[in-house]
Amino acid sequence: MYRGKISEKDVIIRLGRRAKLHHIDSDKIYRMVLSYGEIAFEKGQDMFCIYHDRIGFIVAEVEKNDVPVIRVDYVIDQQNVYE
Repeated sequence: MYRGKISEKDVIIRLGRRAKLHHIDSDKIYRMVLSYGEIAFEKGQDMFCIYHDRIGFIVAEVEKNDVPVIRVDYVIDQQNVYE
C-alpha cells in the first residue's frame, strides 16, 4: 500500500492480489499510477490502463471514498501484449 497526493488530495494506491503475484518493483508501479492517476481523476474515470514498454499493461480501478483508493487489479506482462 502506498499513500500519495494527486491534485493536492491524498490518495491510497493498493496492489490487488493478482498484481502482487508479479515480481515487479512495486515502487515503479506506484509512481506510474500516481502520474497517470491525475489525468484519470480529472476526467472522472472509474477504471484506466497504463501501458509501459518494459512492464506491459497495468489495469487499475478508482474507488471514490473520503480518501480515494486506486486499486491495481492486473498487471499483464509485456510478453503477453500484442499490437
